[in-house]
Parts: sequence; C-alpha cells; structure tokens
Amino acid sequence: MSPVLEARNITKRFPGVLANDHIDFSLEKGEVLAFLGENGAGKTTLMNVLYGLYTPDEGQIFLDGQEVEIESPSDAIAYGIGMVHQHFMLVPVMTVAENVVLGTETQSLFGLNLTAPIRRLQVLLRRLNPIPYLHHRLAGPYRLSQKALTWAILYLLFFGVEFLLFLLNRSFWGVLVAGFVVGLFWLGMLVDCRRRPAESFTGAVLESKPAWAAIIAVGNVIGAAAYYFLVARRRTIPWPNPRRRRILVVGLSLIVALAISSLAALSGLLPILTTLTEGLLRFLLVTALTYIGLWGLFGLYLMLLETLQWFTELVPLGLAADARRVQEISHQFGLDVDPWAYVKDLPVGVQQRVEIVKALYRQADILILDEPTSVLTPQETEELFQIMRSLTDQGKSVIFITHKLKEVLAVADRIVVLRDGRVVGETRPTEATESSLAAMMVGREVILTVDKKPARTQDVVLKVENLHAEDDRHQPVVNGVSLEVRAGEILGVAGVQGNGQTELVEVLTGLRPSTEGRIWIMGVETTHASPRQIIELGVAHVPEDRQKDGLVLSYPVYDNLVLCTYYQPPFAKGVVINEEAVFKRAVELVQTFDIRTPSIALPARNLSGGNQQKLIVARELSRPIKLLIAAQPTRGLDVGSIEFIHKRLIEKRDDGAAVLLVSAELDEIMSLSDRIAVMYEGKIVYTVDADKTSREELGLWMAGGRREEITAQPT
Repeated sequence: MSPVLEARNITKRFPGVLANDHIDFSLEKGEVLAFLGENGAGKTTLMNVLYGLYTPDEGQIFLDGQEVEIESPSDAIAYGIGMVHQHFMLVPVMTVAENVVLGTETQSLFGLNLTAPIRRLQVLLRRLNPIPYLHHRLAGPYRLSQKALTWAILYLLFFGVEFLLFLLNRSFWGVLVAGFVVGLFWLGMLVDCRRRPAESFTGAVLESKPAWAAIIAVGNVIGAAAYYFLVARRRTIPWPNPRRRRILVVGLSLIVALAISSLAALSGLLPILTTLTEGLLRFLLVTALTYIGLWGLFGLYLMLLETLQWFTELVPLGLAADARRVQEISHQFGLDVDPWAYVKDLPVGVQQRVEIVKALYRQADILILDEPTSVLTPQETEELFQIMRSLTDQGKSVIFITHKLKEVLAVADRIVVLRDGRVVGETRPTEATESSLAAMMVGREVILTVDKKPARTQDVVLKVENLHAEDDRHQPVVNGVSLEVRAGEILGVAGVQGNGQTELVEVLTGLRPSTEGRIWIMGVETTHASPRQIIELGVAHVPEDRQKDGLVLSYPVYDNLVLCTYYQPPFAKGVVINEEAVFKRAVELVQTFDIRTPSIALPARNLSGGNQQKLIVARELSRPIKLLIAAQPTRGLDVGSIEFIHKRLIEKRDDGAAVLLVSAELDEIMSLSDRIAVMYEGKIVYTVDADKTSREELGLWMAGGRREEITAQPT
C-alpha cells in the first residue's frame, strides 16, 4: 500500500540560504510523523512547501501514489492537506463557527441552498473581470483612462447644456455658459498650479488638473466649431434672429480666436478645411462614443458584480447550519469547542482546537501541526496528544513539528530529524532517547540538566507590594501580589496560563498601568514609570509575545538588536546613529547567540519563530543589567538553544543580577529557580525554596487544589 504522502528530493532556496536540501520522507495513513530539528533547520519551510505557501525549486510530491503540483493553499486544501500554523490564523472578533467556515459559508433562501450557484457565478465574474489585467498590463493608460473618462463625462454634461441652449434658440445664453465653464476650469487650473506646479509637461498631462482643464477649454472650442460647421452652416436648424446672431458670432470669435487666426489668411482653402474639419469632428465623435460605450459596458459589469455582492450579503448565511456542522466535527474528534463563542474570549489551547476544527471542516486527511505546543500549558499539551490519537484512530495522518524531546517520544510513531536543511536521521520512539535525539539534532552531545551552584543572595532589587491590575476587558487579573527578588537569585513564577502572570510582567515593565499597589526597582519607585525609565534602571525584559512586544518586525535584525540602547554611545553620537557600531554589535551577537539569518539586514519578520526569540534574548542579555524579567524565555527554541539560554540565565544570576522567571514549563521552573512562587487567580498562593518541593505539590497549588485543602482545614 502506497503512503498517503511522499516527498522526493524537495529543495527550496532563498537568497543566501539553502532551506531544504533534497529532502525525502513518507507519511503513512493513521500515523503521527514527528519532525525534529534546531531553529532554522528547515522544518517550517518544508511544511510551507507541502501546504502551497512556497513552491519548491526541485522535487516531487505524491499523494496516494499520484504526483501532484501544489501551487497554493487552496490546492493543498483541495488535496486534503490542512495546516495549523505556529501563529494562529484566526479573526478574534468573530465566533468560532464564523472562523471555521470563513470563505465557505452556507447560503440558503426559502429552504434552497444557493451556495453552489453563487460560488459558480462569483468564479465566472472573477474570470471576466478585466481590472487585474488592466492593472498588470496597462496600469498607466488605465489610470489615465479613468481620469479622462471623468473629465469627458463632465465635458459632455456642460457641452450638452450649451448645445441644448443653442438648439432652443438661446445662443446668447449658450455662449455665456461656455464662457462660464471655461472660466471655472481655468480658475481651478490657477489654484491647482499655485498649490502644485507641474514639474514637466508629461507630469502636467498625466497627473495635473490644469492639463484636463485645458482639454475642457479646447473641447468647448471644438464644440463651438462643430456647431458652426455641422449645424449652423447646413441650415438644418433655423439660424437665430440677426441680433442674437451677431452676439453669437462675437462670442464664438472670442472663444475660437486662437484656433482660427491662422486660417483667416487662407480663405481660399476654407472649403477644403471645412470638409477636413467635418471628417475629423465626425471621427472624434465616433471615437468618443465608442470609448464611452466601452466604459458603459464595464460599468454594467461592475454593477452586476456589486449586485451579486449585495445579494450574497442579503441572503442569510445559514450560520445555524454551519455551527451545527462545526459542533458535530468537534464532538466527533474530541475537540469540544463552543461554535458560538468569540475567539478573543478563548484561551490559547482552545484557539488551537479551533484551528484543527477549521482544517477538519475542509475535509483534511493530512494535518500539519507546526509547533502546536509552544503556547500550551502541560495540561493543554496532554489534551492535544489525546486529540492527535483520536485523529489517527479515525484514519487521519498527522505531521507534528516540535522542539521538545519528551513530546516526540510520547506521541510520535516515527521521528525524522533535520539539521541544516537535510535529513540526518530517522528513528522510532522505542529506539531513541532524549540524549540520542538531542545529539542528532545539534550534532554534538547536549547537557539536558541545569548545572548551577547555590545562590548567594544580596540586597532586594525588585519589591512589589499589594499590586492590582486589570486586563484589556477591565477585569481584575492581578489581585494583591506581593513579592521580593534579591540580587543573585532566580525567583520562578509557576502557574497555569491565564492566572495573571502575563499582566503582572506587563505592569512590572511599564507596559500596563496598575490600579493599586507599589513597585520599587533598585530602591526607586517605578509604579507609574515608562518602559524607557525602567530600562535605564538596568532592567532587561524578555516578553511573552515576541512579535507584539519584543520586536519591530519590519526593522532589520541589526536595528532590533539595539532597540534599547540605540540612542546611547557607542551606537549614537548626539542625534546621529553610528551605523558602523550598530553593524559591528549585530554581527557579534548573531554569532554569539547563533541567530540563523543570511544577513543582519534581513527584516525580523523573515526569521523563524525560534530565531526571533534568540534575537530578543541576545539583545536583553548582552548589556549590563541589574534585573532580568523573563517571560517564557525559551518558548519555541530547540534543545541546543535552550541549553545555551539556561546557561546565560545562571551566569546573570551568578554575576549578581536578580532574575524573575515566568514560564509555563514546570521542568524549567524547577531546574532554574532558587525559589518558586505559585500564582493562582491573580494571587501568589505559595512560595517555597525550589529544593524543598516536588512537581506534584506544585501541580496541586497551580490547580488551586492544595489551597482549597488548606482553607477547608478546621482552625
């Protein structure tokens, strides 16, 4: 039986980087295939190739033994491949059902399912739409044509008024209207020239209103000449009375003086010129009518498209039926999400379930999970593993990308290890250990335990008293936190995600205001201090959300590495940035912290999630600090990078810095911390020396169980 998915010689290159180097692998039906590798090993790039986000430079993809070409995510979805990205692709203000069915909503009216006919009509109209072609092939003429049409319609409007007045024997008023229109447009020209003089004739013709005002003026001249040659001269309409005729002749003479002055001396050629002028005017008239006719047809197309859009918005979306289908799928695979809940109100673990339901709703048989546990608590991770097993039991196949060795050994059927874009090994959990996998990933032996000396505590660096704060919905989430962190120690804050740890860190670093309580850093009160004031006291901050709070994604790597110190020597001389010093510093940190990037000028958004995290850690730990506040410092990092970061945290502690560590990884908290504080429902409910507690006891406190036991004891 052929594999459900097979990749042969998949190769993907970027400028300066060989991301995937002739990768081969296969995926069986009902199997969990894990991909393991360092940050920048090429795992996510490979998955993006399978999902159609990237096109491979070389290689083939086979589904059920048949070669396929996947050029876009829509192709992947059509072939039954779904992907849950590391950073969720959800709309927070929409419900679960709306997010799941987005783009595939059911539409029904009076019991008739109109979804398919409406989709076909939309596809037909998209294929007939000339706008993309015009934008791509004829962008300049298309924009010019739009402007020309606007002014042509205005010209026809005013010329029509003039012509109507002439036909109604109101020549005098017609001349006045012509003069008024010309004066109006030339006044606009003067104002426009005053504001924005054209730099060249071409610029005036293509962009400036004065050019079109001149065209309107010439149009009036042509209109007057056309009236004389095509109407008045042929006597098809009775000429006005002599008095008005004299006024008309004077008015026309003023308007067309420049146009006919050169012809006055050529009276002998007037009959020939008259015939030529008639032919030219008729040609211009036919051309104008054809042009406006084409735009009229295009206008009808746009009206039809707008009407269809209006109709699709008018027809009920059938969300009730869609929500029932979402609920059925979530129940079938043990995901259990509320289809009517708003995504913004859901914890991260449930949001991930929504992403999985979204893929299953589109009938995915192959599910790619990219770093799915990087934002989950241990409890949520265990629930995800149960969901994965439920999926494979029902015939689905799962590709699982992670950095965490224990997870791979717990859930995978087979393990493929990547290093530097190549497959360096394949094994099974029964044949591997954490140490062997780590060595295969990194290419050397990795120390998985933290080696540290006893802490030598000194003075209090951070002191917090009765701190209160609210979340973005103005709900209290930090409820009277009091704690102290001394120089030379690591205080670890443990707790299930969502118990106020995030907001506590934001208040301490000046990113969120407190509603009550006081904070001191190095003896200076910082309760209402700004982030810069706090940084200048010697505080480093590794934020939980690296993209929102840790980086300016559009800035290059070298700028992000000096975000906290760019205005200080040696990176600045007065108000001028010393780019040479910035570049030199960036090169040093990229090498020291092993940030995988082809260039320090690459925008931060183009780095992998793990390398973005290493960039932040490099910036914060490379300067002299007194206090380090680290929230999830190793989130998304591979085992080699985690080992490196852990050593740096211990070094900072041993150098006399105070470290406040907030992590969802209980193993990390226990191995790094000297003291541990458990946070539950916005309060510190338990503080203990790290060597005097166990995982089980901390787990009870994190779940609120031990606190309830103590509260229930008789006094």
